[in-house]
Amino acid sequence: MRPGPLLIRFAGAIALAALLVPVATWMVWIVTAAAAALAVAATAEALSLRRVAIVVERARAVALPLGEEDTATIRVATTASRPLRLTIRQRWPALVAPPSMIKEALCRPGESVQLDFSVRAVSRGTAEVDPAFVAFTGRGLLERIAPAGGASSIHVLPNLHAVRRLHKKLNAFALRSLGARAAPRIGKGRDFDRLRDYVLDDEYRDIAWKASARHGRLIVREYRLDRSQDILICIDRGHRMAARAEGITRLDHAVNAAVLMSYICNRMEDKVGMLAFDTGPDKGLAIGRGASHLRAITAYVSQLEAEYRDTDYLALAGALRKRAHHRSLLLILTALPEREERHDLLRAVDLLSAQHLPLFLVMTDRDLRAAAELLPSNREELSRALVARDLWLGRMELIRELRAHGALVVETTPEDAGVDGVNAYLDVKRRQLL
Repeated sequence: MRPGPLLIRFAGAIALAALLVPVATWMVWIVTAAAAALAVAATAEALSLRRVAIVVERARAVALPLGEEDTATIRVATTASRPLRLTIRQRWPALVAPPSMIKEALCRPGESVQLDFSVRAVSRGTAEVDPAFVAFTGRGLLERIAPAGGASSIHVLPNLHAVRRLHKKLNAFALRSLGARAAPRIGKGRDFDRLRDYVLDDEYRDIAWKASARHGRLIVREYRLDRSQDILICIDRGHRMAARAEGITRLDHAVNAAVLMSYICNRMEDKVGMLAFDTGPDKGLAIGRGASHLRAITAYVSQLEAEYRDTDYLALAGALRKRAHHRSLLLILTALPEREERHDLLRAVDLLSAQHLPLFLVMTDRDLRAAAELLPSNREELSRALVARDLWLGRMELIRELRAHGALVVETTPEDAGVDGVNAYLDVKRRQLL
């Protein structure tokens, strides 16, 4: 129990009246009677509040999308026979912001009050949520504070809202194309198309010897260019990806982008795989398709954390040459190194571009660019601008070198990485670069 606002005001008024007792002795009776009445009223309210039970309904597990505002709902009801004024305080784990919130409501007998807490998920993971604490009062003389409801858990997952928003657009696009038929592109792909008679200049390795023996003439296999292509998404989790942008880390933005691009690749009938790398790549997920594979991707990226280690692009290139046996699109989400560390990155691109198509989705630093473009007004700002400009020019030079070595490079802000990555992937498909 704690004093309510009405009790504090009445007690203050009685104290002021007590100051007049030395001047008017008859005031002592009024002060004593008022104090006794206030004590009786407070005791009666305390006894009535002790008989009240608070009933809280909340989900045992709450899933929130990373980096977006969402709502957690609590419903509160009481067993009181009269209206009660409630003050609910909910503390949140470090995965969400703000750390605590306070809501006020009036709960009438037989009714339940719905309280919506607007929170923003700032870090992936799972954590326990403490029970809410409710302070309730009837007349305002006393407030009773009690924990309400049991503990629950909160799960912060990669942002699937962007996938849901894009799902409607993709469905509309598919409906507009209903009835259209994609003509097969004949060529040296891996998808078998048909058998046909041998003609001059056909390669001997394409001859189907068993079919030729059955028909008594030479039959060759004809292939079409692959419609289902291999996409491998590589997420950098080195120390540069631990920097925060828009409230969450660069790695979190990369995870959101990877989930969105995986969904788009699946809708485009491509097979997608995923891995993370720092000083070396992990095992990741093999290339696959389907709803179960998308769930596995979401579970895999949900446990990724930025490591304070260097990023070894040569180790990544060596592992990809052993892992990807067919020409693939390598989507690499990273933050570029400084000019002095570019040699390993360029050598890695040379190793990969001979067989694969590397596409770098590079997360820019808007603060660095703003500092580079600042017009200085004093020596301190001049020094800062010169250093930032040198770093920015080195970054632009590295991007030009990457493109000269055969890589595709897309610059994007962390929050736009998903959309820009999807656009780059669709552009590769449109230009038939694979």
